[in-house]
Amino acid sequence: MKNLFNLDNPFVQFLSRVGDLIIVNTLFLLCCVPVVTVGASVAALHKVSQAIILDEDNGTVRTFFRGFRDNFRQATALWLMMLLFAAAMVCNWFLILGFAGGSVVLKAVVLVFSAVVLVLAAWMFPLMARYHNSLRQHANNALILAVVKLPRTVGLVVLLALPAIVAVVSIQTFLTTLVFWITVGFGFIGYGSAALVRPVLKELEDADGKGVQVMT
Repeated sequence: MKNLFNLDNPFVQFLSRVGDLIIVNTLFLLCCVPVVTVGASVAALHKVSQAIILDEDNGTVRTFFRGFRDNFRQATALWLMMLLFAAAMVCNWFLILGFAGGSVVLKAVVLVFSAVVLVLAAWMFPLMARYHNSLRQHANNALILAVVKLPRTVGLVVLLALPAIVAVVSIQTFLTTLVFWITVGFGFIGYGSAALVRPVLKELEDADGKGVQVMT
């Protein structure tokens, strides 16, 4: 019975992880409410997730708000650019449907550009949470890693788009799992992303990357 409450007990460690994910999920959702702060909230989510995965956790709440504060300007700028891009792509899509006869080629162009931006975002936020670089350098690094680490890129994109994928496939399933998303879902995405990028971060910091500029 004594071992059940031992901090080294796998079950206790699992409960501790779930508790951390619930806390970070709650903080993430609350800080996303103003909408303009979504980017900083995503960066903070990755900051906490990486700290947990890399055993650098100095307190979930403290780490979250440090990541939120430190990355606020860059993450907000990236988020606003993504919003503008998304709005432009939606307008283009409706223009294609309305005035270009639903051209398959133009639709493909919109989808390709959207995929590229999604891929860059999937890498830029984790990099932003870990390193101090210019936004341009983060974009360059993200592009390199997206190609060099293609399988991990696919995993990151799937995780990033997971709520949307579930909703598109079955809105009923999304509504059924809504409690999961509200309590722990986004924390799970952050944790999964951190697990995927962990070997990459170690490689970058051990060997200074393959053409990737790292500034800690």
